[in-house]
Amino acid sequence: MAVTVAPPVGLRDPERPLRGREALIERVESALSAPGSPRVQVLCGLGGSGKTAIALELACSRLSREQQVWWVDARQSGTLEAGLRAIARQAGASEDELRAGDAVDVLWSYAAQFERPWLLVVDNADDPALLNGPGRLSEGTGWIRAPAAGRGAVLVTSRDSTPQTWGGGCLLHPVRPLTGDGVTDAAQVLRDHAGERAGSFADARQLARRLGGLPLALRLAGTYLADANAVPAPYREPDMPVDFCSYQAALDRGLEHVDRANVIEQTWTMSLKLLEQQGMSLARPLLRLIATFADAPLPYTLLLTPKTLADAGELAQLDGPGVWTLLTALAGLGLVDFEPATGSSALPVLRVHPLVRDASLDHTALGTAIQAVHSSALASETGRPEDPDYWEHWTLLQPHALDLFHRIASSESTDQTIANAAATMANLAARHLRIKGLYGQAHTELEAVLVRRRAILGDTHPHTLSTRHELGLVLRDLGEVEQARTELEAVLAHRRAIWGDTHSDTLTARHNLAMVLRELGEVEQARTEFVAVLAHRRAILGDTHPDTLTARHELGMVLRQLGEVEQPRIEFMAVLTHRRAILGDTHPHTLTARHNLAMVLRELGEVEQARTELGAVLAHRRAILGDTHPHTLTARHNLAMVLREPGEVEQARTELEAVLAHRRAIWGDTHSDTLTVRQNLAMVLRELGEVEQARTELGAVLTHRRAILGDTHPDTLTARHNLAMVLRDLGEVEQARTELDSVLAHRRAILGDTHPHTLTARHNLAMVLRDLGEVEQARTEMEAVLAHRRAILGDTHPHTLTARHNLAALQQPRAVD
Repeated sequence: MAVTVAPPVGLRDPERPLRGREALIERVESALSAPGSPRVQVLCGLGGSGKTAIALELACSRLSREQQVWWVDARQSGTLEAGLRAIARQAGASEDELRAGDAVDVLWSYAAQFERPWLLVVDNADDPALLNGPGRLSEGTGWIRAPAAGRGAVLVTSRDSTPQTWGGGCLLHPVRPLTGDGVTDAAQVLRDHAGERAGSFADARQLARRLGGLPLALRLAGTYLADANAVPAPYREPDMPVDFCSYQAALDRGLEHVDRANVIEQTWTMSLKLLEQQGMSLARPLLRLIATFADAPLPYTLLLTPKTLADAGELAQLDGPGVWTLLTALAGLGLVDFEPATGSSALPVLRVHPLVRDASLDHTALGTAIQAVHSSALASETGRPEDPDYWEHWTLLQPHALDLFHRIASSESTDQTIANAAATMANLAARHLRIKGLYGQAHTELEAVLVRRRAILGDTHPHTLSTRHELGLVLRDLGEVEQARTELEAVLAHRRAIWGDTHSDTLTARHNLAMVLRELGEVEQARTEFVAVLAHRRAILGDTHPDTLTARHELGMVLRQLGEVEQPRIEFMAVLTHRRAILGDTHPHTLTARHNLAMVLRELGEVEQARTELGAVLAHRRAILGDTHPHTLTARHNLAMVLREPGEVEQARTELEAVLAHRRAIWGDTHSDTLTVRQNLAMVLRELGEVEQARTELGAVLTHRRAILGDTHPDTLTARHNLAMVLRDLGEVEQARTELDSVLAHRRAILGDTHPHTLTARHNLAMVLRDLGEVEQARTEMEAVLAHRRAILGDTHPHTLTARHNLAALQQPRAVD
């Protein structure tokens, strides 16, 4: 067979330099030249990643130093053997020696005696078995061997990156696409081939990312655009891409729109054919399935197991070792990339190059992918979305569940089983988003799921009601409390009609509706509901069941809102004790109980203990949920309020400003939680003497509260009360009196005479009366407030002491300015 072993230097274009490979070339060159390291160097990676171009760059460097370079194509056994025999002849072996049975040994014997430094490049050794010859590559007895020390160097390019294939005599150098920090080089490659008419560098970067930084794809795209721009406009096809943006748009419609010669697809088809020749006929359908999942890290130990593939057609025949063999084979050829688990509980994932995904995508595998995610989502090994021990699982499953749901929803599929499975897993994924504080995204996803469930199952099916219930909870989280009430009341009515009053799902809806009623200011009705739910749960589930403890905790919240401080303390301490024993110290539910107990301690005057507890809760929430989760921000907000009481007002201001910035970014200006922070920050500004700014803030808060909640909601009255205090500071005492009279009347009607908020309004009205010279009436009011506070809070509570101090001040004549 006639062959040439000269390096193909004509493939190298000096006007289009090899980009982004400088460090790799330096590393390989160092390994090739290192004394005492007589190993075969292997450039390995995905087809199209530029292995040959790197090898050619190294070869040309050797040629420039007048070294001998031999280049052999290893795609076919015939050309490989013919090339190696040609090298042996050039090294001095005779035809007679090469006709003997030990031609391999002859080759390496003469190579060891060759008078000049040499480099042997074995290109496209994608099937390393061809390199065995009469021996074995991994044992150093094949056609390709490690050269004798100081006598030469061997460089191989291959798609196979499996260490076991190559053995200890080979050093592997992975060749990866130009991604991450290399995307700038990838963009420049595009511009090198396409020219400047194809668009801006920013557009080139974006397309380079979409192409996954694969050099083959970059070159093809750039060349395509250069050719397209060379065609006069009247002769172009109407949809022909002529710039980076239009090329990406065409690619997003399908790889066939920009790769009509199937060069990219054929690159990986060759890899799959190689696996099929090795007896792995299921490698192709498995890759098709992998490509069907979302373009996100794939937790293969959750989604690609015999259990999840039980309904996957021909893949159902695979056992565990069979799945693993195929995955490692696909990874060995660079068709998938394994990413190791980080941390003791982390899950390993794999990724697929975006173009491999494009080329392998087969919509007929959509149902199989949905069944795999559905099976995994309901498996005990995956856990529930709200369980912190499994949050990592759900973080990885969520993008696949939602992507597959939207794709099946927009398809023409009429398979109800698949559609229901997709909606179920999307519902669970949306619940996970809510648990992680991503309320807006959860709301969007749940609305989409609800539309599908209503269409498939009807309005009253349990699954439809489950989604509607979940949507009600998210609406509450988003501050849309009236809409949440509407949803939860409807769900409760249906569940009562279907299952009766004491079914677990009915009680859950009743419990969550009570939480909404509490936020709407209907506190007595909320109390009635929680008492009833708690009684049913105790009778059915027992005192220590998590659902019972949740009802008891929420009853404590209502009692606190009703002004009962000691009883909530008892409830929260009991719940906290049980939750610590059942869930541990750092479970979110435990931290919630600890947080709310701290708030009660603050109201009881035990400020230092409250500060300690809130500091600990904040530290745990930051570690578990992150800095910007709503629950973390709530703990930070309340810790700031505790800091304010001992006089650390500047630190409180700093904290509240930080919390406000986060809440505005997450919720916007009019969410209830944003307004609460804004209101409390205004009161801190008042204490710091910035009274005009405090007035502006409280005026804005009051306007929003009235518009959203109405005039008599407790939060509206609080804003009105605080604005009155600022008006007093500004000398607008008559207006302050008018506001406080009105607030006090509403609070008496809603909360009763002895509620702490009523007493606060009465106390501050007394101070205004004193300012107006109505000292006797002021004294009467303050004496009444002091009596109630002593009875409720005791003699040494800070609020009692404040009333006592101000009553004493009323005995003294007021200084005249």
